[in-house]
Amino acid sequence: MIRAAALALLLATPAAGQVGRTWHYSRSNGDGSLAEAVHVHVPAAGQLAVMKAQARCTQAALVTARIDPATGQASELVGGQLRRDGGQQAFAWFREDGSGQLTARAALPEGELKLVTPVGTRPWHLYDFDFASLTLWLANRPDRRADFRIGLPLLLIGPQGPTLTDLGALDGRFLAETHWMGKPALVFQLHGPALGGKSGSLVMDAIAGHILEARLPIPNHDGYRDFRLRLTGISDGAAAWAEARAAHWRGCRGG
Repeated sequence: MIRAAALALLLATPAAGQVGRTWHYSRSNGDGSLAEAVHVHVPAAGQLAVMKAQARCTQAALVTARIDPATGQASELVGGQLRRDGGQQAFAWFREDGSGQLTARAALPEGELKLVTPVGTRPWHLYDFDFASLTLWLANRPDRRADFRIGLPLLLIGPQGPTLTDLGALDGRFLAETHWMGKPALVFQLHGPALGGKSGSLVMDAIAGHILEARLPIPNHDGYRDFRLRLTGISDGAAAWAEARAAHWRGCRGG
């Protein structure tokens, strides 16, 4: 009884100490193919920075975002490349006007690109942001077991060019308590219009609230068949985040 009461208290306490934390994930197809490292960092309250790369010494993405801590809604996302000094070379901007219209603008060599789509459900979480904003939002919810509904827009860079669409609502329904790699975890079923009648799953850390693993039957990048996100580690502190960025280019040939 005492153990259960202590766990209930922990689950009711909002996540603390997230500033300076980095969650390290692997994003891939469901079978593990086309794996890419995704590092989700919290530089300050209400902010995110995400580095994504397939392998060291290759082109890496660095995306930053401003997030409303209370609602989990992103007010702006800035896409760019990771510079060799660890900074961001920005070239794309995502904003919502407050009425549900999401605009993506990119500065490309061939000119400026602008895409617009209405998003019917808030808070929305950009699917190709690899659930970075979703894990932060889930970690800050006081009731870990509460069902949730989010909007799922997607910017897809395909052979015919980029498209920005609203996939629709994604619902998470609490199913059960479990253990994941020896840690207490909560399992949610994912369903709703965004998945087109199919279903997926999400496993959340029962204490800290961040995503441990997510599986969806639809891809979020060109060339993928579906989606799997799996936690590979956690580090803390600005120095650890700086090292993650520096290590990507360390020892690489210039160019």
